Amino acid sequence: MTSVMPIAVRAAVTLLAIAGTAGHVAYLDALWWHSLGLSGTVARDVSPGLILLLTVHSIVSVVSAVFAVALVLHEGPRQQAARYLGIAFGAWSYLMAYSGVTMLLRPDPGPLQELFEAHFLVIEMIGLIGLVRFTALFPKPQSRAEIAPPATLPAVLLPAHHASVWMLRPLAPILAGALSLLALWVVTLMAGRPVSDAGLSPLMDVVRLTAAGLVVLNLRRSWGRADAEGHQRLSWLLVALALLLSSLTLMIGGNVLVSVAGFRTPNVAWQPLLVDLGLVGFLSGLALAVLYDGPVDPWRLVHRIATASSLVTLGLFLAAGLEALLAGGVLAAFSLRTGVGTALAAAMVISTYRGFQRFVDRMLPQI
Repeated sequence: MTSVMPIAVRAAVTLLAIAGTAGHVAYLDALWWHSLGLSGTVARDVSPGLILLLTVHSIVSVVSAVFAVALVLHEGPRQQAARYLGIAFGAWSYLMAYSGVTMLLRPDPGPLQELFEAHFLVIEMIGLIGLVRFTALFPKPQSRAEIAPPATLPAVLLPAHHASVWMLRPLAPILAGALSLLALWVVTLMAGRPVSDAGLSPLMDVVRLTAAGLVVLNLRRSWGRADAEGHQRLSWLLVALALLLSSLTLMIGGNVLVSVAGFRTPNVAWQPLLVDLGLVGFLSGLALAVLYDGPVDPWRLVHRIATASSLVTLGLFLAAGLEALLAGGVLAAFSLRTGVGTALAAAMVISTYRGFQRFVDRMLPQI
């Protein structure tokens, strides 16, 4: 009896991963290949840049699917937490393939189509439940008896504290998610809209923000009560966050340089591609927090990521400033080519890397 639930979770997550991957293949085939016949073609004239962007998006989804299956198959002292993270990854992978899954599985107009459109919100809610439960169990299950309200907590926030503690119960997130779905559907139907619009309701945004707040709160509590091994595992979450933030800062620096220097950029949406790379790193860091048992120190990796990303971002801003300086004012008389300032900035960044690395190591805390 005890093995029925893990088997069901593994089967469900695997099906989500397969459906999401198949959806991406079908969508790319309909847009570009026109050879597999999984669905009708969408367009004949699609730019290679768009296909590259969609392909990278699909890679992010497939990476999430692979990690989802690996997590639900994981066995050991962290298998319960891994199972819930796998559920969240599987839901994410499936939802990213929305267009392809719709092309493959959407029924004809009618009640069944309405139910089909509504099931995406159910998958999202399941993913949120999995993420909340994961943070309540990782790296070790949190004990409700040990969580007392802070002495400085205002009395008006005590109900929120007790609610967050109640959400640590195994069935509490499931019950809260089911009630939220019911409320969303009722409100949507009362407004005269189809149930498929429930995910667009402001109430669902409140649910998403509440789930995000619970995730952050659970991780904060886990960090305060974790032992050395727990801190080591939680540090992988910081690696995940550092990789995602690095992609965002590099995108900002790149935008500044391109706009100031006027470089000709390829016909590729490089900004979302960079964010997709950050998402792959983010998903990898989350999965490694559970799965990795090797010798790499995650906190040292955080330092190296912070050093490289911040120095490169500063270099991009410096390059933008030098390009603007060399293109105007007194130096404009020398007619220097565009790119000289960028080359100078690259030389300065490379030459100061070691000193900047020591500076970051001193600024970031040690654990």
